[in-house]
Amino acid sequence: MIRHGETMWNQQHRLQGRKDIPLNDVGLAGARIAAEALKDVHFDRVFSSPLVRAKKTAEIILKNHPDLSIEPLDDLQEIAFGTGEGIEMRDDVPHTEAEKEILDHLKRWFAYPDTVAPLPGGESIREVKDRIEHFFDTYLYPNEDKYERVMVTCHGGILRGVESIVRNLSDADYWDGGIVPNCGAMVLELKDGKLTIEKVVDLINQTETVVGLGTHRPRH
Repeated sequence: MIRHGETMWNQQHRLQGRKDIPLNDVGLAGARIAAEALKDVHFDRVFSSPLVRAKKTAEIILKNHPDLSIEPLDDLQEIAFGTGEGIEMRDDVPHTEAEKEILDHLKRWFAYPDTVAPLPGGESIREVKDRIEHFFDTYLYPNEDKYERVMVTCHGGILRGVESIVRNLSDADYWDGGIVPNCGAMVLELKDGKLTIEKVVDLINQTETVVGLGTHRPRH
């Protein structure tokens, strides 16, 4: 599961959510480096968020895999942050009074996502986890014996959800831990009906972190 390449909003620390922000030049270059790193890796199937930053990352990687096509899935879209989308998550830039209120609310929500309601138009952590688990239950678990390896391009918030589900974290702990870097890959193994996170690989800098993060089984 690969996080998309960098966008201008990543660079500006703006909350993207469902805003369809394209890769910037750094993101395009990073995706090309990721493509080179994965050129000899066989994939049986490729899924992506339909948002352009994730889909373009997949397209660049698949230039070395011309026999594969991308299957866009709404389950893999970034978390909807509602009226918070577009705001700069920084205290060292000027904000209007309305933006300050939104920023304060977001800070509380990131700190206490189990008790603070999302902003208007935003998703709850439970809603995000439900669609990630729907993806697992629909596309991964039933195909354990069919596919050797699948590739998914998605978003930082979704990868936090994957870790939260596999580690069986509470909603309160959703944001505890790091965010996978742009063009970083969370490598998972599905074996005997159990999903395990094995490592996180920075495909640009070719560094990896070995992770022991528990297991997850299907919801039935």
